[in-house]
Amino acid sequence: MLLDRSRLPVVFIRTEANAETPINDQIEALLEERRPFVLVTDHAPDDHDDDTQEERKERALFFKKIKDRMRAYCRGMIVIDGGRPMSPAIKIAAVTAGKAFGFAIVFATDEEEAERKGRSLIGSRDDAWLL
Repeated sequence: MLLDRSRLPVVFIRTEANAETPINDQIEALLEERRPFVLVTDHAPDDHDDDTQEERKERALFFKKIKDRMRAYCRGMIVIDGGRPMSPAIKIAAVTAGKAFGFAIVFATDEEEAERKGRSLIGSRDDAWLL
């Protein structure tokens, strides 16, 4: 996976791309910049159903480690759903995950809509104290 930072502060998680740097290291580097950002992904909250118990444990420990910084700098996550109807269970899972992470999870039809929503989320909070 690759963090596509070409449209900062909107950052796309590219699942079809392989990166030389592990995704956790890429996220850490983004957080080290101490700047607000929005994550955009095209995979649903239930896409990790096939992960092993060990993979789930590692991911949970990583997110626990970065939780405070994510709450400080991540303004939200946008899931590109391609206009496909999302089941109520997936939407509930997204709301629950958003509460756990401390930021909103919203849905968009395509990348353009996701970028518009992402820039709106960035502008919706007073970030002057971060400068």
